[in-house]
Amino acid sequence: MSATIPSNVSQLFKISLLAVLSFFIVGCDDGPNQQSLLANAKSAMPQDAHIASIYQRSCQACHAVDESTAPLVGDKKAWQPRVEKGMDKLLDSVINGYAGMPPFGMCMDCSAQEFEALIQFMAGENS
Repeated sequence: MSATIPSNVSQLFKISLLAVLSFFIVGCDDGPNQQSLLANAKSAMPQDAHIASIYQRSCQACHAVDESTAPLVGDKKAWQPRVEKGMDKLLDSVINGYAGMPPFGMCMDCSAQEFEALIQFMAGENS
């Protein structure tokens, strides 16, 4: 013996379930959305003119576009696990290349201090 649920009750249940799920999905938002992160990354620029020059020619092409797998400038959530590894590990990844990033991050004449300043800027640790 099977019970049949009236269609109006079934419809009401589906709508209620969608409303509850939507509330939880929206309620779980714990940071800026991808569009605002991307807008911020595209407009961000180091305050130091020398570091800004390096950033524009070597880093911006990947760290300020959505199509790249590189973490966006200022996306602290994406940078956090990288920063937690420590600056030495980050510098090693930049110098030797990592995943899609070429060795020296396309800046063959950059010093470790310049790379560190660039990393700190992109990770949102300073401007």
